[in-house]
Amino acid sequence: MSSNRTNETLKTWLIFAVILIAGTALRLHNLDRYSIFFDERSTMVISQGVVLEGANQKEVFSKLTLSDSQFWKTPEFSLRPPRVLRSFTYNENYAPRAFTPAEFWASKTIEDYYEANNRSDIGNSPFYYLLLHYWMEVFGLSDFSARSLSVLFSVLIIGVVYLFGRRFFGVNTGLIAAAIVAIEPFFIGYSQQARSYSLMFFLTLLATYFFLQIIEREPAKGKTTRLYIGYIITAALSILSHFLSIAVLLGHALYALLFLRNVKGWIRMAVSAVAALSGVAWWMIYGGGTYTLHTLNYQAALYKRMAETRPMDNPFGIILPATIGNVFTKALPLFSDLIIFTNGLTDALAGRKNVIVSISIGVLLIIWYRFRNHIKMHDGLKAAIPFVLAISGAVFYSNHKLQFIILSVSIFALSFIPDVHIQADKQHRRRLWIIYIMALFPTIFLIIMSFKNGHTYGLMQRYSGFSFPYAIILLSLLLQYYNTIKLEFRALIFVGLACQLYFVSLRLGEFYADRSVKYGYFSTPRAPNPYYEAAQKIKELYQEGDTILYPASRYPILSEMDRTFLSYSVQDAQVTNLYLPKDAQYVQVMDTTQTTHILLKKAGNPEPVVIKKLKGLRYGLE
Repeated sequence: MSSNRTNETLKTWLIFAVILIAGTALRLHNLDRYSIFFDERSTMVISQGVVLEGANQKEVFSKLTLSDSQFWKTPEFSLRPPRVLRSFTYNENYAPRAFTPAEFWASKTIEDYYEANNRSDIGNSPFYYLLLHYWMEVFGLSDFSARSLSVLFSVLIIGVVYLFGRRFFGVNTGLIAAAIVAIEPFFIGYSQQARSYSLMFFLTLLATYFFLQIIEREPAKGKTTRLYIGYIITAALSILSHFLSIAVLLGHALYALLFLRNVKGWIRMAVSAVAALSGVAWWMIYGGGTYTLHTLNYQAALYKRMAETRPMDNPFGIILPATIGNVFTKALPLFSDLIIFTNGLTDALAGRKNVIVSISIGVLLIIWYRFRNHIKMHDGLKAAIPFVLAISGAVFYSNHKLQFIILSVSIFALSFIPDVHIQADKQHRRRLWIIYIMALFPTIFLIIMSFKNGHTYGLMQRYSGFSFPYAIILLSLLLQYYNTIKLEFRALIFVGLACQLYFVSLRLGEFYADRSVKYGYFSTPRAPNPYYEAAQKIKELYQEGDTILYPASRYPILSEMDRTFLSYSVQDAQVTNLYLPKDAQYVQVMDTTQTTHILLKKAGNPEPVVIKKLKGLRYGLE
């Protein structure tokens, strides 16, 4: 008996190891092949205490008198909201000055880091930027190292999903869920971005893992001190990794309201909630988030104005008014993409008649399954009916015939969720409720906020991505339940899933080719990072007496937080300097006569050398 158990354990860990290796390989593939985009540029500079567009580097990029320099550092011009920004206009008379990488990399104060976070990311994700700063201190400042931190936490998500599934629903559930997370395009996509999403998904999942154990142990008065400490730390850090993590904590509160019946437990959870929120409260009052609430209100009003006046043509993309129809259309993919069965179907399928026929066939499959025993028919014919029903819709579909068939099968497959719930014992039913809440509530929270703010801008999958692990665990339970149904129905579901996995693999291929708007934001593949290439060429060609010239593109002011002190952008110079030696004395200057090229002016040669042409390669600046 002991030997068999040891063999089973070894087999389980070998399978899990294979899943981890595969998941890691999928996340590392092409990790730094394509250039960083605007949000990642913000990440890189914030982590180094630099404000995008140089608001805390005025002495670096412009010729300031002593009095000017002192003015910029006075409390009257601090970011404490909002009086100065309302009256502030940038000064057109600040002429560009020569500067060096050593000056760009001059020591930063804690106030510099606060201002960088405040201006470039509304004070959001401070814990992520802190981690990234020290991560790159160890592994170097590069696209690969910046993105690899997200890879690390994405791989850890695989591990926590396995632990969660195993602890609450059994080993097989843990393994199946971990395998799905390993290949899920959503997780792979965000693992390859130098942004905080993978970290916040990891921390919120770990917080839920601690939370559910606390709730289950409270009635038994078990030792929960370590669990409370773990919950407080992970919940607090999750909010400091992204403010929207609060939706997960609200989901926890809802579950506690349903199932926590211990007065002492409620007191402990209340104290834990206060402790978890104390960190973000300090950050918003005394730290780098002092401008956050003002900026959020400003953005909400701005996006609402865009939705009402320029819904299809504004600098932020398509922003629609929050009508029931618009919110439904935007929210539907957020729900459907949570399940691999229906991932991407809302993007691919078109035609009202096609959709109605496909859904109707799915409903007919459900009815046939539930009432087939009341119909007398030859067993062979009975077994063929599900396949005939599923395929029959192809006669009516005018496009994407296979995917409409998959939709019908998916509706049938998901209809077994109540069966999974009913056949579960009392404890597992309670655990299923945390799965339902966490799978649905983050998106419902976004929908509520959309109606409150009057626009659809925040209805994005990355903002409700907390839901994926729980939806995947539910899918894992479903996949196991299918083994209990008759062969013909089981075959239909697994054939449909196999076809759907083919389409999912195509979406993953599109992502690796940088043609996935959903997971990578781009339909036209980006080139490799032009700033990194420029930096390597500068290091190779620069000689004493040379001057590096950076293009001075027009700087669009989209919000008050964008105002700095110049009418042109210094991003090209900033990002290139990220990849230059910190002690280098290369002479550099902003070239206000052109907007497209990084140039190297050789001493005694009037014709500059082209280091890099940037037009079309900035990915977010244009």
